Amino acid sequence: MTISSEILALWEQHSAAAFPKGDKEIDGINLSLLDTEIAGCVHMFIHGGGRLDYQRVLTLRNHLIDLNTIILFLDRDELNYFNRLKELANLILQEME
Repeated sequence: MTISSEILALWEQHSAAAFPKGDKEIDGINLSLLDTEIAGCVHMFIHGGGRLDYQRVLTLRNHLIDLNTIILFLDRDELNYFNRLKELANLILQEME
């Protein structure tokens, strides 16, 4: 399966971006852990030829809920960073349908 240029470009941007300052938790959601788990799924998708196992698909779906929970509490830099992760997760889940 060919991975879309949009996913690859977003992943390149995300990989080059610095994590927002501080280790923050919002409503019981650790932002560092959220980033790590979503990024791991994206990495596996890209390096796995555009495929994910069921567990990683479930992880992305669950973390989209987490992203929607935290979004109102983020400052501008955090919002840009996590919106990019949200877009990556959505694009990958669309590819998996």
